[in-house]
Amino acid sequence: MKIETAEGYCYEPVPTVNGANPYPPELLARSKDLLQGTLAMLEAMGPCAALARDVMRRYPVHAERTTQAAGVIGVAPVGLMTGNLCYDILAGTGAMACSTLALPGEDGPVLARNMDWFPAEKIAKASCVVREAYGENAGFLGMLGVVTGMSKAGFGLCLNAAFAGTDPQGYPMLLFLRHVLDTATSFADALEMLQRERLMSGGIITLVGTRNDERAIVERVPTTAHVRRANADEPLMATNHFRALATPQVCSRYECMAERVGEVPALEVLTNRRILQEITAQHVVMCPATQSCKMFVPTHLREAPSVPMQMSDLINFVG
Repeated sequence: MKIETAEGYCYEPVPTVNGANPYPPELLARSKDLLQGTLAMLEAMGPCAALARDVMRRYPVHAERTTQAAGVIGVAPVGLMTGNLCYDILAGTGAMACSTLALPGEDGPVLARNMDWFPAEKIAKASCVVREAYGENAGFLGMLGVVTGMSKAGFGLCLNAAFAGTDPQGYPMLLFLRHVLDTATSFADALEMLQRERLMSGGIITLVGTRNDERAIVERVPTTAHVRRANADEPLMATNHFRALATPQVCSRYECMAERVGEVPALEVLTNRRILQEITAQHVVMCPATQSCKMFVPTHLREAPSVPMQMSDLINFVG
């Protein structure tokens, strides 16, 4: 069912699938197309396969999952791992944005976010909510890491891109967030993990629990963390600039969210034309207290023709 805003923007819900075979054939095909498009972009970025092999050597649990998932999707394991390292490989290119709200709610905190990621058309077509052993991954088949996810242990998290150096020996960001969802036993446990791990790349991680005072934004660079906590019922917001680890830059999306939050529902805030980006691929709303996770994607991307992606597309986009 398509939903149309007063501004004429249309979006629609995606399916929820179990994280084990058999998968819907059309979703498998779209996920493979997304992976192949991503790998085509990354070919010019240097020795990505060597990085993927090193990560598989250092993290056997992720290596095992990669091998299993690669067989289902029909790709080489090293290629699938490379795709899951795209955040760290593309660090600083401007291929990712995102806008996030962590709001108090009647049943507990609500995490609502736009995922602005490249290539948006292929992501939107492949998107689904995948039920995993730990909870739910708002992503697509073959996504071993996590950009937006919710744990049965009573917390949810998401990532906004923000870069300040890299550490090749750190934990790759998306795989680390999956590790947190796999192993943290509570909001407090997850918050501690998000602060102490040595990471391959920086970022802004929003975390919510089951009580309205369990809302936090963790600003990360590879070896440093700063936590911004909710003040009473005030909203917590994030775009792509550190607000504690660095002097915050002007961001029109952040300003628009600040103006509209509390006046209209979270999804209405995020689908405002001042916040939507050319690469907005997903809208997600979750509430860990009720274990509700809903994802929507832009209709115009679902209906767009599929086109091959090359590194030149990324260069033209960020240029």
